Amino acid sequence: MNLILLQFTMSLQDEFPPCGEKEIEDSQKFIIELMGVVLISTLTWAIFRFITKDIIGPVNSISFSITYILVAPIVFLGPAMYYWVKHREEEGLPVRLFVYDSPQATLTERAVRTFTERMVKYSLIIGVLLTIVNFLLELILDWGTLNSGMYGKTEMNFSWMPEVDSTFAYIILVFTNLAIVATVEEFFFRGFIQDQFSRVVKTWQSILISATIFAMTHIPIAIFIYEIEGIWLFISLINWFGFGLATGYVYYITRNIWVVVAWHGIWNVTISTISYGFLIWEIPSPGLEKFVWTFQTLLINALLLLCIYFARDYLAEFGRFEKIPPEPKSIEVKL
Repeated sequence: MNLILLQFTMSLQDEFPPCGEKEIEDSQKFIIELMGVVLISTLTWAIFRFITKDIIGPVNSISFSITYILVAPIVFLGPAMYYWVKHREEEGLPVRLFVYDSPQATLTERAVRTFTERMVKYSLIIGVLLTIVNFLLELILDWGTLNSGMYGKTEMNFSWMPEVDSTFAYIILVFTNLAIVATVEEFFFRGFIQDQFSRVVKTWQSILISATIFAMTHIPIAIFIYEIEGIWLFISLINWFGFGLATGYVYYITRNIWVVVAWHGIWNVTISTISYGFLIWEIPSPGLEKFVWTFQTLLINALLLLCIYFARDYLAEFGRFEKIPPEPKSIEVKL
């Protein structure tokens, strides 16, 4: 295990550099500036969640989805863009959206040349496969824990679209998660935070930093919306941190932000669509229960990272941007 982690940290080499043409003269100042952007976004998001906790409907409601669509891009991408354009005076976008990210090329030109059928297809396939792996890991280990005898007799049941009021609400939920939630969060945490930190620290450190910020940013929704507390809040933070590590690693391997956007969106839709629970007949001691579920959460995330590690060559082959050949030069022939 230690050897694998060592290989992981030593093999991180960035073929596609992060966005940014301006030279970083003071790395410590640059880190403070980035943390300032993070602080503005996370504090604004926490205040928004606190103020609206009794106003907006439940997580899977139409009002919750529409509010996210309207507010999240402003809260997360607004400060990043302001910092990038006004303070750094950079051209183009702070997130690498395409294989060639030259600010001289128009957005339409780069999009047409990059969004090929192959890239879209493989981004979705990778997103679906990683979602299946993640879901199966959680399902199998949950089933094993709950049938270990610790809870006595158990009975498992599945539910479809839990807490969704209507088909229309579900369509809005799917659109919000695929097009807005995944895009905004991956652009901010992986495309901006992880990439920009990687310019002044080692790549594996930038992955850890972005994963930590990703987890901490979910505290407001955990406390004010889901009303999670105690050890279960800690376990939820482990889950968010683990997912941040996994998406950060996949982004590093592929250097294609659309792969992690697809995975994030498909995962959110999956866990909002399919749910399972267990009826239990016995309750173990609180200390044992807390230890078991904490250990299991760590194990699930470790196994997910190992799966990504062993599949890294395939992810790199199918997930990266296509190498677009240069346009052929015209040759003048005189007869």
